[in-house]
Amino acid sequence: MRVAVVTSRRVVNSVYRALPLLELRRLGMDVVVDDEGRALSAGQLRGFDVVHLFRYHEDIVRRTVRTLRLTGSAIVWDNDDDLSDERNRTLTRRTNAHVTEMLQLAHVVTTTSPVLADLYRAWGADEVHVVENYLPEEYAGERPPRGDGIVVGWTAAGEHADDLRALGIRATLERLLAAHPDVRVASAGLQLGLRSERYAYTELVQYHDLARYVAGFDIGIAPIADSPFNRAKSNVKLKEYAAMGVPWLASPIGPYAGFGEQQGGRLVPDGRWFEELDRLVRDERARRKLGRRGAKWGGSQRLRRNLGGWHAAVLRAVERAGAPARVPAAR
Repeated sequence: MRVAVVTSRRVVNSVYRALPLLELRRLGMDVVVDDEGRALSAGQLRGFDVVHLFRYHEDIVRRTVRTLRLTGSAIVWDNDDDLSDERNRTLTRRTNAHVTEMLQLAHVVTTTSPVLADLYRAWGADEVHVVENYLPEEYAGERPPRGDGIVVGWTAAGEHADDLRALGIRATLERLLAAHPDVRVASAGLQLGLRSERYAYTELVQYHDLARYVAGFDIGIAPIADSPFNRAKSNVKLKEYAAMGVPWLASPIGPYAGFGEQQGGRLVPDGRWFEELDRLVRDERARRKLGRRGAKWGGSQRLRRNLGGWHAAVLRAVERAGAPARVPAAR
């Protein structure tokens, strides 16, 4: 079976949502990546059994997908964002219509959470498969020798600025630094605004360096406010902390609800962030125990051990492509 993956390697989410399909080669499939949609634009995707598109929905994409459907290719479309969230200012009515058309053109839609699956079904997707984000083999690194002090770290894109404000995380971390002279704070992607020489901000960490960066944490945090956008998010941040043996603290909503000490961390209700951080900072034994449990669980969250979801989605798309189906009207 020949599979074409249309994606942009410049989008970090492609590491989780598109490039994992390369692992299907282990199951005997011939998988190629169409970087930046070059083959898509050049009309070179005919003859593929499956064409997987990550996020693309532009005019040329929809036209090409219609042609590919007529020539027998199965279409899988993937998106891992809540496009309905009012914070997404780029989602115009026109874009909304184009995304809806892609959802209806795809034989199978893949996404990261049941919340998004329900949303895309409501927008007209016939069949949606939830495939979680897993850790690729390149997410690896050694934990550095433990030095003096304890590092509390947060890997967070700019979208978490709302969570920083809503949950009062800046004030919590300032209080923690004042209470514990041996604590340091590190963040990547999101500037926390801490006025302390014990705070280190890194603007960008490339994915191939992320595991080594996370390995420098003694505690990883994942605070998110309760909002539709956050309830639709992926749980991969906890997997990234845990796989490196880093105990974590996370908000008990959306993607993190139901996780806990067996996965290497603890859930923190709103208003309890200082108390739970203070508790874990003081308890080295608990950090070691949670770190061991997390490493075990994180090892089970490797992509190579969880290919079933992607495999099933691809096979189902081929099955659906072989059955008579109505092609949605162009928008």
